[in-house]
Amino acid sequence: MDEVATAIYSIGNSTHDLPFDQVVGLSDILRSLTLSASATVGDTVQYLTQEDRHPPLYFVLSHLWVMVFPDADGLPSLAALRACSALLGALAVPVAYWVGRVAYKSALAGSMAAALTAVSPLSIALAQEARHYGLASTLVTASLGCFALAYRRVWRYQPLGIGLTLGWVLINALGFATHYFTLLTYAAEALVLAAIALIQIRQQGWRILVQPVWLQLYGVGIGTAVSIGAWWPLLVGLEGSNQILKSDLSQWTSWINPIVQTLLAWIFTLFTPITFFADTPLRLAAIVITVLVILFAWLRLVPLLIRGLLILEQDADRRPGAWAIGSFLLAIMVIFAVVCYGYGTDITKGLRYTFAYYPAVILLMAGALSIYWPQKLPRGRCSWTIPLWKKRFSGRCLVQITWGLSLISALFVVNNLAFLKFFSPDRFIPFVQAHSEHPIVFAAPVPRYEAKRALGIEFLSVAWEIHRHFPPDQPDSGWEQPPQFLAMGLEAPTVLNWEQRVGESLAQQTNPYDLWILHGGPDLTAYGCVPALDAPQGNKGSYVYRHFTCGSAA
Repeated sequence: MDEVATAIYSIGNSTHDLPFDQVVGLSDILRSLTLSASATVGDTVQYLTQEDRHPPLYFVLSHLWVMVFPDADGLPSLAALRACSALLGALAVPVAYWVGRVAYKSALAGSMAAALTAVSPLSIALAQEARHYGLASTLVTASLGCFALAYRRVWRYQPLGIGLTLGWVLINALGFATHYFTLLTYAAEALVLAAIALIQIRQQGWRILVQPVWLQLYGVGIGTAVSIGAWWPLLVGLEGSNQILKSDLSQWTSWINPIVQTLLAWIFTLFTPITFFADTPLRLAAIVITVLVILFAWLRLVPLLIRGLLILEQDADRRPGAWAIGSFLLAIMVIFAVVCYGYGTDITKGLRYTFAYYPAVILLMAGALSIYWPQKLPRGRCSWTIPLWKKRFSGRCLVQITWGLSLISALFVVNNLAFLKFFSPDRFIPFVQAHSEHPIVFAAPVPRYEAKRALGIEFLSVAWEIHRHFPPDQPDSGWEQPPQFLAMGLEAPTVLNWEQRVGESLAQQTNPYDLWILHGGPDLTAYGCVPALDAPQGNKGSYVYRHFTCGSAA
């Protein structure tokens, strides 16, 4: 669904181009997804800022990219859209190498960070979708590199230098222009630096805060604040966004869920089990087996990671990097807890907002694993053993097994066995065809009253999937007649004449037909429609539907 919004804004169109209150064919309902040679970057920025809640940097880059690779049918190429996000996300691999190298003063740690980033299932899941999370993750990783350098220098009272100061401000500015939640990353970095300031004040007094390194840090803070403030006109009114996930703190689950979801995010950073639909015994067995393997791997790996971090702490060169990344993670976990429990907004739901910190999880693990790679214990042995198998592994083998499990997890993701999309029109459409006896009309209420909202993208996700994989002009598509579509524009949350408006819009349908309404269920008996006997209502592929049989067949 969100990829539909990305496509529309990337090609410089508006979601408000949806034809409302009229029954139309597939080509008409996809009007807002039709490429226009006259569309410009300015159109992308204009429609995005008017209709959505995201800053425009990623969408501008996507516009420049996707207009070079249009589909032959006049619609944007979804493959090109996803490739743009994937390539921007893949830039995190060399960036992670740089961060690991400068944080731990070790090329080996840099290689570990790059290797783990390249196969992180969470990293790949966020980057392969046509959204801005891949670019945001790359910029967060770069910001953490600047932070790690600053952490090391502030303790040694060494100036940051003009290059690091300006580069850090630029990276932070680009990050906030990609996603507003990068502010959580910057806030955590600021908290750690504030803690250092308090420690140094207690040791040497207030005069320490006028040292050149602190003056340059003030410059980074002011520059970042100015780059954020430039977006203030767009930030006003974001309260009430449909992305803000309010939680009822009077329910005990609202206190437990953020903890469980955060733990899963840390696990999925490195490993993920198969999570496809368990609709057969074989699939259920695959899920259970991979879950057990992942749990076992983590139970064995966590003590070894802790041991590796303790060894890092004893190394004067690598200790600052471990402390920088570790303290950042602690600070941002506190910030997430404040948002979830203090503000009543569970931003741990879903995994997309973990881009604000998961690169730090990878960097911390990379530092710990870098200890084991060159390890030469007596007879090349390590403390990791497998039950019922007495063989003991070397430190290098430990790293190889860990990376190999992460690679397998990544293959689960890219082969659609894990991190499935929330909406599955490829499951919904065959279901509709199987439970319909007459020509089909899809309908959906589209709220037009909510400011800053992309309109009809859930509805359009069905139409676009039909166009891509169930084209009515193909004999094996499953359609006896091409489906039709009705987008009902709602100007207020409560619509008194809802049944009348739907009935009047459908009056032109003279032959019997099956009506499938998404997220709505008016009483249409007076207009010749009754709930279908087969699958009258339910949820399929995350689409909540009401199914009516209309016309003389009713």
